[in-house]
Amino acid sequence: MSIHHTELETPAGRAPLPESERPKLETLRERLQPLKEQPGTTIEALYAAQDLFSYVPPEAIVMIAEELSLPESQVFGVVTFYTMFALEPQPPHVLRVCRDLSCHLAGAQKLIGGLEDALGVRHGHTSPAGEFKVEVVSCLGLCDKQPSMLVNLEQHGPVTEADVPALLERLRNGAS
Repeated sequence: MSIHHTELETPAGRAPLPESERPKLETLRERLQPLKEQPGTTIEALYAAQDLFSYVPPEAIVMIAEELSLPESQVFGVVTFYTMFALEPQPPHVLRVCRDLSCHLAGAQKLIGGLEDALGVRHGHTSPAGEFKVEVVSCLGLCDKQPSMLVNLEQHGPVTEADVPALLERLRNGAS
């Protein structure tokens, strides 16, 4: 089944991009201009969209495909393949904790538990206040900083359960 332009603009069960967010599409178009002549810039274009919207809305997929002269299905395939991209709005702070062997042995489960307890939420869900989402992911490539985590795309490690209160406080106060 192919993905058609109209399906991506307003998928079944999803409202179109709010009018208040539509000006960001022109900003995205401007950010895409330097990427048009460079091959292999799909991921960079998707990061630009996610930076603007907190996720990659279908309208951005359509625009990226048009501006980079790619099939929409190819852009959609990249979004859904890489776990760093989201198709739904995300909270301001996405906390991704590595669960692979070296981080697991260094205490990743305690770190995950500390985050869940402090935020009152299980991993995979957004905190009640809507500020944080905890995700448990495979290797972040930060084995020298175990247990490691990403706050949005910023690397942190080693991070322990004892570090959680101070980390969350810094994030709530606008620091990283």
